[in-house]
Amino acid sequence: MLSKEEFYNKILGGWLGKCAGGILGAPIEGYKCFNEIELSDKLFETNFPNDDLDLQILWLDMVVKKGPKVRHADYTWHWDNHVDFPWNEYGVATRNIKTGLDNPDTGKHNNPYWNESMGSPIRSEIWGMLCAGNPEKAAFYAKMDSQVDHHGFSDDAEAYFSAAAAIAFTNSDTNSILKEALNYISKDSLMFDLVNKVMYWHATFEKEVVTGKIKSVYGDADFTSAPMNIAYTILALVEAQGDFDHCIEALHYGHDSDCIVATAGALIGIIRGADEIPALWKKRIGNALVVSPEITGIDCPDTISDLTEKTVQAAKLFQFENQVVDFSEVETLEVKHQPTFALHTEVTNFPNFEKQTNGSVEVVIENFEEVTKTYFVELASDYYEAQNASIIDVPPSSIAKVELPLNLNGKKIEGVVSVGYTIKINKEFEFQKGIPYYGQWRMFGPFIQDDASLAPMNKKYPDHGLPSMPSATYMNHDLQCAKQEYLTQDYFKNLPNVDLNAQPFEVKTITPSAMTVDLSQYFYGKGERSLYLQTTVNTKEEIKKWLCFGNSNFITVWLNGEEIFKNSKQMRRWPSTFYTELNLKEGENLIVMRLDVINDDFVLDIGMKDHKERHPHQTQWAVDLNFSTHSVKEELLEV
Repeated sequence: MLSKEEFYNKILGGWLGKCAGGILGAPIEGYKCFNEIELSDKLFETNFPNDDLDLQILWLDMVVKKGPKVRHADYTWHWDNHVDFPWNEYGVATRNIKTGLDNPDTGKHNNPYWNESMGSPIRSEIWGMLCAGNPEKAAFYAKMDSQVDHHGFSDDAEAYFSAAAAIAFTNSDTNSILKEALNYISKDSLMFDLVNKVMYWHATFEKEVVTGKIKSVYGDADFTSAPMNIAYTILALVEAQGDFDHCIEALHYGHDSDCIVATAGALIGIIRGADEIPALWKKRIGNALVVSPEITGIDCPDTISDLTEKTVQAAKLFQFENQVVDFSEVETLEVKHQPTFALHTEVTNFPNFEKQTNGSVEVVIENFEEVTKTYFVELASDYYEAQNASIIDVPPSSIAKVELPLNLNGKKIEGVVSVGYTIKINKEFEFQKGIPYYGQWRMFGPFIQDDASLAPMNKKYPDHGLPSMPSATYMNHDLQCAKQEYLTQDYFKNLPNVDLNAQPFEVKTITPSAMTVDLSQYFYGKGERSLYLQTTVNTKEEIKKWLCFGNSNFITVWLNGEEIFKNSKQMRRWPSTFYTELNLKEGENLIVMRLDVINDDFVLDIGMKDHKERHPHQTQWAVDLNFSTHSVKEELLEV
């Protein structure tokens, strides 16, 4: 059994390793290439705050205040109240939380691009430290953590590394730790396969071959993609074999460099303990704890030593059978939060606001009391029909579920970003939930023209036997990016006076179920064509926002009749392929987009972000405004 001093030493080693990675890797984070940076004191001149550590301090604050009974809703509450990171999956999760979703939907919904990124595997160590010697329990908490803003591979990766950290308190062999931690994730998972592959490659080939294989097999344009970076982390660990000086080798892999170095360094630090970390490293790292300003309102330690002491004290709250640490000399923290049950919701079927089809939500309750309990559950809403159900005879320390319909009651949805509802338990406890709402657009078109320049057949090898026929190329292509302005801005300004049902082209109302919408659902056919999208944004005052959108074709954007964006280069689609400023006036603002599609990619990502005079990567998704279609002469007829 580890003494308090031995446990403290390993915790301190883990935090020192984490800090070393943040300091070393942050300056080159995002460069997707290998490097040969040499280790020197200069690399440590600036101590950078790093989300790898910040979010673990956040969770430490949570467990100190709430104890070991933290569950899904505790994670989302702490995130919502104390995290202002706007980047990638963090920003998506924040919007999901603010619009009423619970973990795990906060990590799954509207998150197809960053759902398997590095944001959660990098914050795994805290659960291994709190559950030292109990990898199963560490993985349990880590998975709930990851589900705040991820799902799939990243959930497995965080669970895996938290289990490895827990094992490292009683096992000092790197390869053995990495193998044993596999017992706590699915054998059918990509993570399980990846760890085995990298360890096999390392045992079989030279390092240059292994790094090349990782890039080839797991490479991704998104530098934060987890499989690629996790593979480099595993390689760094099996290369180092517990040698802390080897952390600089992890830096050479580039990509999400701070995450790779910090994750490897933290596990090595736990294995070795602070006493075995070379003095030069400890001098370079120092003792100051620098936390990002986006982490607000928590009790944050001032030094790495204070963080270590607080972690040791918090770990005492997580004692279990076959404990590997002697906590008898550790101060006992007083936890005032003593919940009698935990509740979270999981949407089993999202309602379709466009088709007015109903959905359903599962209410999950865990009984923390020492007696069997019955729970009376009610659902109340302005938009859904009232529901009620009973969960009868739930034993102590057990979980029970009930599924409630989300039956739309026909009320018009407008001016909101969330279609909310309230869950009441035993007429005493209320929980505000909701389904995100992404507003409405109208689609005009498609508009299709043939390309006469493609008609001539191949002179040497005619396409057909009849010379009067056009070429096979002409038969399979239409005109790209027609110069014709099919619809003018005056047309859109006059929409209230237009009978949309009588137009010589298709007009559809689109109510997206996420920020990603596949426009091909609204027409038949493939090939080159032009589409117009129109919406309005209503504001109470002049305000500036970002319009972020992703598509791999050509897009033009107008705001209140003025062209504000036009791209001349094709780019791969992702949620922020393009962005443009929206200088919104007080009242109604007309937004029109034209898509000239040449490659059959009709999928469009679109959303608004706050501006705050910062780059859109540095601001949150807007939850104060939404898109809407203003009034027209007649409602569209659905035939």
